[in-house]
Amino acid sequence: MTDLGGGYQPQGTRPWQPGDPGPGGAPGDQWQQPQYAQDQYGGGQQGYPQQPQQSWPQQQPQYGQQPQPQQPGYPQQGQYGYGQPQQPGYPQQPQQPQYGQPQQQPQYVQQPQPQQVQQPRRPMPQQQGYQQQPQQPAAPQPAGPGPDGIDWEAEAAALDAPQARPSVVEPEPEQWADDEVEAHQEPEEESFFGDQDDSRSAERNRKEKGKKSGRRNSGACLVVALVLLGGVAGAGWWGYGFYQEHFGPPPDFTGAGTGSVQVEIKPDSVGGTMGRVLKDAGVVKSVDAFVSAFNRNPKAINIQAGFFTLHHEMSGDEAVKLLVESAGGNALIVPEGRKATDTYALIDGKLKLAPGTTAGVAKAQVASLGLPPYANGNIEGFLYPTKYSISQGMKPEDLLKQMVANATQHYQELNLDAGAQKIGLKSGYEVLVAASILQAEGNNSADFGKIARVISNRLNTPATQGKLQLDTTLQYKLGRTKFTVAEKDGDKSLYNTYVNKGLPPTPISNPGDDAIKAMLNPTPGDWVYFVALSPQETRFAVTFEAFKKDVKDYCTANKWGFDEAAGMCKT
Repeated sequence: MTDLGGGYQPQGTRPWQPGDPGPGGAPGDQWQQPQYAQDQYGGGQQGYPQQPQQSWPQQQPQYGQQPQPQQPGYPQQGQYGYGQPQQPGYPQQPQQPQYGQPQQQPQYVQQPQPQQVQQPRRPMPQQQGYQQQPQQPAAPQPAGPGPDGIDWEAEAAALDAPQARPSVVEPEPEQWADDEVEAHQEPEEESFFGDQDDSRSAERNRKEKGKKSGRRNSGACLVVALVLLGGVAGAGWWGYGFYQEHFGPPPDFTGAGTGSVQVEIKPDSVGGTMGRVLKDAGVVKSVDAFVSAFNRNPKAINIQAGFFTLHHEMSGDEAVKLLVESAGGNALIVPEGRKATDTYALIDGKLKLAPGTTAGVAKAQVASLGLPPYANGNIEGFLYPTKYSISQGMKPEDLLKQMVANATQHYQELNLDAGAQKIGLKSGYEVLVAASILQAEGNNSADFGKIARVISNRLNTPATQGKLQLDTTLQYKLGRTKFTVAEKDGDKSLYNTYVNKGLPPTPISNPGDDAIKAMLNPTPGDWVYFVALSPQETRFAVTFEAFKKDVKDYCTANKWGFDEAAGMCKT
């Protein structure tokens, strides 16, 4: 170690003194700016030279090479508010201010060197928030040619020109200490109007922010996308419903339908009136569907008033077509389930006879109408429901004979006697009686099989002590639909199935094929009770308590009272 008045310094780092040898042994052969240790947190350079940092590789001084003292500095170009000294004769390129931080003086290649040419260094990024201390000026050094007769300052100035500067070699990636990483994790917010910080530390901060914000933004974008998709789907669904309601076709069934149902078209009915009757009976899905089909068919104006046998869930076009075919000519339609007295009235109306004419003929000429012996002279159940052609001059007895003949033939084809034994009945005639009750009780042919099972279970199981307990049989006897509790309990006729076991003595209507076939083949089940709430809904129950709840709903729907003890409506 030596001490030449410059303080205690490590060997090999003191300032060059006149008379010291240069690279070739001559004094002043090397003019190198001293290297100073960089403060880890961006402070200014220390006033005492230190060994170069490992993260910023520099050329190691060669044998005999001594660092030269720094000349008195001048204000550095492009710096704001800092008096960083600068070597005279080395014009520095102006630099943009980076958030008010000073830039470290770059180094330039020396001329000439027998050793390897030293590359310039990239400016060291400074940590924001710490002010750099100005460099301590070295002792003044006279300018001009050195002892070797070469003006090295002039040579360096020539090399400092932009066209003569060598390409910059990127330094190796710097190593960051743990405390430096922590210091960079929470950077201060950048000024919106400030200049862009191009340092590597600032770029690292922006990348870290991008990673964090990218994760947050991806979740936010997903939520926004789902909200937008939900809104689009909801708007599309609402738009579709709005279009269907205002511009789309009306709701309609497809096909010719199933089962059978009787409807009555009253005189002077128009398309809308017919449509409401058919919708209430479960024939068409909407009134508008029927009206549209009615307007499309030019023959629809020929539909006549009367009773028609249609099907459940028919399209509007199919319903209009069947109505036209049924009433396109002079014909009489006898609906299923009508009583003999109702059929007599239809014949009188079609033949333009006085009311009661056909009933009188049926009573007077019953023996000549062709009834089978097991009918015992009672025409009820033998006025077969179907379509009958009407010719000019036809008499009531002519129509009655056709109806009895059709019924007798049809019952023989169904072999009612053989079928009676399978369901616990005595004869084919009892099958006809049971089917007539089923036809009167049921509203929908789809439920006929279950209703047939209820009738069979009541007759053949102790659930009701063999009593049918059905309103239709007593209504048939009374000739009206309403009766009192006293009449129910006090009427002693054989048609009162609340007090009498078994079937009534005769049919109570003229059943159709669906009812007869269902009675011959009941649906398996333990049901004992049922109530028809509407043409489309019939409820079945195994216990009386469940049945009373269904009856109460039926009474409420019809705005009637309910007798809890009797399990029936109060009108």
